[in-house]
Amino acid sequence: MENSDDVDFIGFDNQLISPKQGKYSVQVYSKWQTIISTRFIVAYMGFFGFFLVYSMRINISVALVDMVMKHSENASVNENCPVDEAVNKSENGSYGTFDWSSGQQSSVLGAFYYGYMITQIPAGLFVSKYGGKELFGIGILLTGLFTLLTPPAAYLGVGWLIALRVLEGITEAVTFPAYNQLMGQWVPKYERSFFSAFACSGGTLGNVITSPVVGYLCTLSLWDGWPLGFYANGALAVIWFIAWHFLIYENPSRHPRIEKEERLHIQANTTCDSKPIAIPWLRIFTSRAFYGILLCQVCCNFTNYGLMSCLPLYLSNVLNFDISSNGFLSSLPWLCCWISAQIFANITDWLRSKNVFSTTVVRKMNGFLGTAMPGLFLVLAGYAKCNAGLAVSSIVVAMFFFGANFSGYNCNNLDIAPAFAGVVFGITNTVATIPGFVAPAVVNWVTEENIHSEELWRQTFFVFATVGWFGGIAFILLASGEVQPWAILGNENNESSKQPLLQEAQSDCDSSDLDQLIQT
Repeated sequence: MENSDDVDFIGFDNQLISPKQGKYSVQVYSKWQTIISTRFIVAYMGFFGFFLVYSMRINISVALVDMVMKHSENASVNENCPVDEAVNKSENGSYGTFDWSSGQQSSVLGAFYYGYMITQIPAGLFVSKYGGKELFGIGILLTGLFTLLTPPAAYLGVGWLIALRVLEGITEAVTFPAYNQLMGQWVPKYERSFFSAFACSGGTLGNVITSPVVGYLCTLSLWDGWPLGFYANGALAVIWFIAWHFLIYENPSRHPRIEKEERLHIQANTTCDSKPIAIPWLRIFTSRAFYGILLCQVCCNFTNYGLMSCLPLYLSNVLNFDISSNGFLSSLPWLCCWISAQIFANITDWLRSKNVFSTTVVRKMNGFLGTAMPGLFLVLAGYAKCNAGLAVSSIVVAMFFFGANFSGYNCNNLDIAPAFAGVVFGITNTVATIPGFVAPAVVNWVTEENIHSEELWRQTFFVFATVGWFGGIAFILLASGEVQPWAILGNENNESSKQPLLQEAQSDCDSSDLDQLIQT
């Protein structure tokens, strides 16, 4: 490789473009130089950050089973389906630490989302002016500290625990807008699908691992078992924050250890102007592309939150399966979702980098796969009746295709508004938090007459499928993969402009000759 002082830019597909006798020559980076590059460190740290974000969010739902007294005489099963042997095993009396009613338990589980709705948009406004690095780290650190305080709060009383969960929602909500803004500074054009899917899928893996691990910790006698999961999550969050603080910087130009080649490559293919800019609120809320993302995200969250809350109920009350005895099975759908997110992300970036399809077409293809296919397999699960293998397999396949959304609506805000990615995501994710309350309520409303009814659960899966299909149709009709005129830096007040920087809001400080070369 030539001396780094002679290097101008690294082109797409890891190609090194350097000046040589007035012309451009091309050299190729080896794989190891890519996966250990500075921008990949940002992705790795984001991955583990979101792993902790989701782990700290759902640990209470697993631990609550062991925290609260259970009375075996109230149990019942679906008499139409075979009963798992573990379900028949019961003990007289009760176990657990706290005698909380079902209403109090519901309040504990839902308290997080009340706080989660509060700081989404303010966080987007903050990071659009000051950057996302510090806010992302502090959000996870504070959530970790609150997680450490969860056992003491529970012993003080259910009201204290509910208040603490609200605070956790407030501090954790800032993470997604903050990281989206950070990606706008660090992620080149043709790597956006991978970076977004890889980092955010850390949350999916958090779902996969947390359930069986916390379930196992609850079986230990040390400190009654259930507090161990909170202590482990909180301690890991503090350790992660220390690493984040010293390893990550707001943008490539501030990073003291980044190689010149990589810094210039990132600056050539992202927005290089990080100065505070006015947010075009009216144009955002009148943008078709914005509503394509919003509607799809709300509908997909309805399906996702609904499955997260109702899958254990379905397996237990319809299939008579003791979910606590097999944590892996309960987390298998999200494991497949995490795997598929990586597959779809790599395919998406390859299709875009080779110009097989436009960004708009590729995003809509993912939107179709991530909504249409899950709906079909959820309907199939509803018709599985007592066939546990068919029901679980259908849900697993449904969540596999759901992983395509990580390369669909989930990163589409980076396409249409890279300079306002944090703001756009803050708005959409605030509204998309509403299904966190609505989906469980709908499940309860549909199955209230008889929670063991196969027919009523079939209707529930139809609702999930229908809502998902609506979101997919809206995304296909409204979404775009191009930078919107209102999102072009320096052109916020000019709706008629149709000349986005490098078609993807890339740097306005690059030479025109090199811009043309990169575009070709």
